[in-house]
Amino acid sequence: MSIKKTKKIKEDLDYLKNKINSLNHDYYVLDDPKVLDYEYDIIFQKLIALEELFPDLISEDSPTQRVGGKPLPKFETVNHKQQMLSLNNVFYLKDLALYMKRLEKKLSIDMENIKFSAEPKLDGLAINLLYENGILAVAATRGDGATGENVTKNIKTIKSIPLKLIGQSFPKTLEIRGEVFISKKGFQSINSSNNEKKFANPRNAAAGSLRQLDPKIAASRPLEAFFYSIGYCSENFNINSQKQILEKLSNWGFKVSNLNMSVSGISGCESFYKKIYSMRDSIPYEIDGIVYKVDDLNFQKKLGFVSRAPRWAIAHKFPAEEKITTIESVRFQVGRTGVLTPVASLKPVEVGGVIVSNATLHNMDEIIKKDIHIGDNVSIRRAGDVIPEIVRVTKKSKLRKKIKLPKNCPCPISSKIEKEKDMVFAKCTGNKNCPAQKKGAIIHYVSKKAMDIQGIGEKLIGRLVDESILNNISDLYKLNNKILKNFVINTAVREDSGKKYEITLKEKSIKNILKSIEDKMEVKLSNFIYSLGISEVGEVTAKILANKYHSIDKLSKAKYDDIIKLKDIGPVAALNIYNFFNEKSNIDIINKIMNSGLKIINNNKARTNILNNGVYVITGKLKNLSRQKLSDHILENGGNLSNTVSKKTTALIVGLDPGSKLDKANKLGIKIISDDEFYKIIKL
Repeated sequence: MSIKKTKKIKEDLDYLKNKINSLNHDYYVLDDPKVLDYEYDIIFQKLIALEELFPDLISEDSPTQRVGGKPLPKFETVNHKQQMLSLNNVFYLKDLALYMKRLEKKLSIDMENIKFSAEPKLDGLAINLLYENGILAVAATRGDGATGENVTKNIKTIKSIPLKLIGQSFPKTLEIRGEVFISKKGFQSINSSNNEKKFANPRNAAAGSLRQLDPKIAASRPLEAFFYSIGYCSENFNINSQKQILEKLSNWGFKVSNLNMSVSGISGCESFYKKIYSMRDSIPYEIDGIVYKVDDLNFQKKLGFVSRAPRWAIAHKFPAEEKITTIESVRFQVGRTGVLTPVASLKPVEVGGVIVSNATLHNMDEIIKKDIHIGDNVSIRRAGDVIPEIVRVTKKSKLRKKIKLPKNCPCPISSKIEKEKDMVFAKCTGNKNCPAQKKGAIIHYVSKKAMDIQGIGEKLIGRLVDESILNNISDLYKLNNKILKNFVINTAVREDSGKKYEITLKEKSIKNILKSIEDKMEVKLSNFIYSLGISEVGEVTAKILANKYHSIDKLSKAKYDDIIKLKDIGPVAALNIYNFFNEKSNIDIINKIMNSGLKIINNNKARTNILNNGVYVITGKLKNLSRQKLSDHILENGGNLSNTVSKKTTALIVGLDPGSKLDKANKLGIKIISDDEFYKIIKL
């Protein structure tokens, strides 16, 4: 084919692609179709026919590439060019006022004169789109903020997202941030289909749809997207405000919320919040609050960041939805340490898009304090929109029944229940003989922060304990192909006899479990100490012990008087540690694990003395590293970890959503630093 003819075909392809992309923008973004459906179909079929004749000329920005390709074997990991940040939250106007006062102080401007871009906070899935020379190159989920999953093929199925940016005035390399969601109507459509999985709420539906390995499934779901910010940009261009960013996004072909508004001061923010909250039910998609962004980009730069969150933006969350229902009964669950937790069985009710039938009652003191009885009508909410809890009794039943702490454990061995003096919780005295505690101990041992053994979940562990295949954590290392296959056969026999099991263990699952155990035959000492599930020993305490004793053998021989001298280890924790290692059965289990070939390494030993034995406390979610990595850096550089803020604390390292530790540090005049500032101290 001649160069001239090839050029003509490329021009024809470009014309058809640009025409279709423009029509898609009119229809899906502007909601203003310019042609009838059949006219659009004719143009689209012309493009398909031409690409079939010349497949080598098919480009990534072609509308025909929105759906297609074979299902992916798995999602690849993608590094964002610029980190995707989180937002700090406020829930009450008084907290918003405190935030405004901080802005007022830092900017030296009266809070009522600060301009904001007020935007609805969509309850969807954050997405990052990378454009190279105006062409969509990579789409990735937020992930941990630094890396996400490559969902490019699925994102291309969303017709409102431009495969090619409109116009010419855009940087060579550009990241665009937004939110993928499914409207309320789209959610109802998915869940009403007999062929579709039932999702709990629109957010879960959007996340589940975007994370399909088969792009054709994603294409069948009514995914939409709004965009609100720019990430990495390879060159500067004339934008001075958040308002201009939104205008630029719209000009490039992105859909932005028509509810966005420019407001001034706390009064403008409060007015916008009330307006949007009042119309929340009529908005066609789910939102869970408002985001206020300081509009002036120079002010944003001056305000900077605190850990993973910008100082120049805040999310004003709507109050958690509450619903009224009835307590039908109460049962007691036993945890790995034997602590009993009362759980209320409720008349099922929908709360925040999720059907709730159980709620925690925390402990007997909480039940007495709130005067909760079986049969009462109660108000429930999902704490942090996740864990259901009972807020208060709304109506006392005439037939209400008192909730009583059982005398014996609900486990098969029926051990006695004891409530220690001055403690709010009650415990099963069965210890290692209690099946519930066995299950809890093994579940804790394989968890991510402990040994991180994957593929063996709670239900499977429960069944393996019930069948006496697992009696303690050391039995995990006895598992082999033969044992697990026999377990499957025995399970099938019992299913035939009428007993129902929710899990069927397949050959591939068996291989994955055994491989995961094999892959975790080398572990850090601090992780191993934590995995043992010693009462009152969390991650920080485990690191302190590892840093002091350097081996499990030395720790097992430690005296109570030595343990109690360690910083941040109180008398209760010290006694628990001492008693644990002086119980022969625990040492026998550890020896069996070691004999199985497990290698324990201690890399928490100090390598430098930059921190000069200072005491550091961590609070909030961190920006750059996990809490575990940051803890390692503290210990490796001659510092000490602590869970509590005191006069002896050298510095409090603050991340996103800090807790009460920050208030205490401020009262005591303790130095407060971000993780970025800490890395400079240790020269990372």
